[in-house]
Amino acid sequence: MVDASIGQKAPDFELPDQEGIPWNLSGQLITGPVVLIFYRGNWAPYCNGQLVAFAREYEKFERRGVQVAAISVDPPEANAEMGGKLLLPFPVLSDARGDLCRILGLWDEEERLATPSIVMISKSMEIEYVYVGEDFSDRPENETVFAALDKLNSPVGGPVGDEPKVRLQAGEAARETVRPDREAISLDQLFTYYEGTYFATVAIKKRLGGIGFGSGKAIRETERYQKMITRHSEAIRRTLELRS
Repeated sequence: MVDASIGQKAPDFELPDQEGIPWNLSGQLITGPVVLIFYRGNWAPYCNGQLVAFAREYEKFERRGVQVAAISVDPPEANAEMGGKLLLPFPVLSDARGDLCRILGLWDEEERLATPSIVMISKSMEIEYVYVGEDFSDRPENETVFAALDKLNSPVGGPVGDEPKVRLQAGEAARETVRPDREAISLDQLFTYYEGTYFATVAIKKRLGGIGFGSGKAIRETERYQKMITRHSEAIRRTLELRS
């Protein structure tokens, strides 16, 4: 196992994207650093919210010369639906058996899914930033991710990759996915979900203030969570407008 730890060399891998086309890490790193977004699945509201928020700010990755790829255990067919629904400008890869997640130590054995995480890899295949969510809703702020990207090393030359430790073809991904039997969430459902969640945070914040936690850690964490919900909701709203 190669843990996703800062300073470690990332394992090379080749996974099918949403069109079934092989996507190879070392091949992509030739043109610039890569950000990998590990998410639970197309049925998970927070995963949808995170991906659509990054999608609507994708020009910030492009300006930095960085490539983005999202990864889950969903098969290519589900990923194609996900990409079309959210208008994702980056590839969605199928780690259908969870092999890559396991190698990187980003595997939730209890739920048999990827742990929500972000891994940044420099052109020399070195892991330079890792964020691993503490629960299904824990995601870094977009600004934190972009600040980390600004600190990535830019070595001269390209990656030196070994034989890919994980290689999966589209047909295998379709047959061998460990994706749970859950229905994908629609864009309209996603907007309604976040709208309800936002008002729940408003109520929780007021109650915390009423019992004397007005300046405590609980309030600060609620505000951080509320900011994430607002960012995701805005990205969903913009996506609905783009699709209309």
